[in-house]
Amino acid sequence: MTKKKVKKPEEIGLILSQLIKKLDTKARGSIKEVVQAWQEAVEAKAISHTKPVAIKKNILTIEVDSSTWLYFLSLEKKSILERMRKILGKEKIEDIRFRIGEIS
Repeated sequence: MTKKKVKKPEEIGLILSQLIKKLDTKARGSIKEVVQAWQEAVEAKAISHTKPVAIKKNILTIEVDSSTWLYFLSLEKKSILERMRKILGKEKIEDIRFRIGEIS
């Protein structure tokens, strides 16, 4: 008869911290990629008035510092979205939403 080697159970805290670290690394890479694509897709003067803040269900949320920029970017949304899709791939960004927020 051969005995099976029994593995000692791992602590749940260790498993969760490893998982969170792995997910956090993926999210940071994605956010960094989106910010870079945003900076390439919009005019240089718009960069200082905007900030990508979230991407959820392939919808990119951009905070803008004034209603003027919100209006301008809304008019340019279609062409910005096309440029973003070229840079990131069509499946990554389906839509862009603009909202007024604090840019720091």
